[in-house]
Amino acid sequence: RVGVPIANRNRVETERLIGFFVNTQVLKADLDGRMGFDELLAQARQRALEAQAHQDLPFEQLVEALQPERNASHNPLFQVLFNHQSEIRSVTPEVQLEDLRLEGLAWDGQTAQFDLTLDIQEDENGIWASFDYAADLFDASTVERLAGHWRNLLRGIVANPRQRLGELPLLDAPERRQTLSEWNPAQREYAVQGTLQQRFEEQARQRPQAVALILDEQRLSYGELNARANRL
Repeated sequence: RVGVPIANRNRVETERLIGFFVNTQVLKADLDGRMGFDELLAQARQRALEAQAHQDLPFEQLVEALQPERNASHNPLFQVLFNHQSEIRSVTPEVQLEDLRLEGLAWDGQTAQFDLTLDIQEDENGIWASFDYAADLFDASTVERLAGHWRNLLRGIVANPRQRLGELPLLDAPERRQTLSEWNPAQREYAVQGTLQQRFEEQARQRPQAVALILDEQRLSYGELNARANRL
């Protein structure tokens, strides 16, 4: 589930009022790795339209009706927010009001309201994006990698919008090489000296607390298994 803020100015009487009318809607997608991105986009568009048809429903009333399990550490219905703003018009010198000077200020929030927020701003110069995250949950390096994966995903979508979700790229070439080759080598050198029994006993001596066997809820460490074997 993803939270999406909506302006909530669909009524004539609120269009020209000064104030904060934003409401938050919760969108949920049904993902299947075999579906194409174009299918997911159509699904997301339809659900967004359905949600906007009920944008007058306050978020607080939705929470009250659903009665989710409450936890003071996070939002009751979603932990990730997606915020897209388009046609942002900066204050220009042509805007003049008597005895009033207008100045545009960039918002630089220092406190994360959700676990993760993706803000996208679209203007005449292009599209800009930024991630806001809870520092007690994510390291800066983790979010930087996440941003890189998102860029790779967008490139894959632009190259082939009908490509299956499970086949869209996330990792770049260095990460893919590190994951597939460095961290998961196809070959590994093992010591050829000693029998299987001797190598097992060496493992039991070096790492006696490491888990050797698991059956349902039962676990047996190398040290315990070696002790039982020696009693036979």
